[in-house]
Amino acid sequence: MKVIIFNDIKNFDGCLNIINKNLGKGKKRFWDIDKYIPFLFEKIKALNKGRFNKEELKLVKTFIYSGRYNSKIMTGIKWSCNKKIKEIQDVIDREKFLLREISKHKLNKKISKKINDHVKNIINLFTLRKKFYVDRINKQIRNREGQREFFNKIDENPFIDLRTTLLKYGDGEIYQKGVDVKLATDLVNLAHTEAYDIALILGGDTDLVECVKLVRENRSKIVIVVAYYIEGDPLSSTISDLRKEADYFINLKDFNKQDIESMSEIRK
Repeated sequence: MKVIIFNDIKNFDGCLNIINKNLGKGKKRFWDIDKYIPFLFEKIKALNKGRFNKEELKLVKTFIYSGRYNSKIMTGIKWSCNKKIKEIQDVIDREKFLLREISKHKLNKKISKKINDHVKNIINLFTLRKKFYVDRINKQIRNREGQREFFNKIDENPFIDLRTTLLKYGDGEIYQKGVDVKLATDLVNLAHTEAYDIALILGGDTDLVECVKLVRENRSKIVIVVAYYIEGDPLSSTISDLRKEADYFINLKDFNKQDIESMSEIRK
């Protein structure tokens, strides 16, 4: 039986973010594609011996779905953040000027102290706000570089296909658009061409529900979903319906610490 993995990077990373929070303080873990792909493939072999073991399972392809940084979005982020940094710096400079002007006048010591403390507090608050935007630029630079290294690594593997859409930037936020559409389209098209018997979806959300129904009911495909789910938790709502439609659901919540360590790594 042919297996294809459909890996929604953002949603799958979101699962690990929850796991990291539950692990408590310590170094943050990151998925390692060279570890979690073979680990999860071995997991599905043991899911249903009566069904899967009639025929040997073969992993034929892994598709990675992700938003992609480009020069345009980085320019937009830097411009937006630098604009805020300049506005904040203008406020800081005005407050510092005010302090200098106040120091030129003889005021009641108590009043002078209150004014000085108040202005210094404002300066400190705006300095922290300025740092937020500086850190934001640096974070996106690091993220882009990390993504570039990850994509280069994937490109070297003939058994992994990278499927991306350009990231978007609006209202001060970076977001991906169209990634779920690519995944859904591949899920259906590859089912029709008999490219797989089993679809292993890592991550995913409710947008895939109808596609999963289609490939299961019309093409008799087996769908397995791997994600993090807590019954009744609003944060798990996006996976709830997809979990119900899948033939099997592998809940990362049930994985122990050793399992997570077997699929991930700690980075500096």
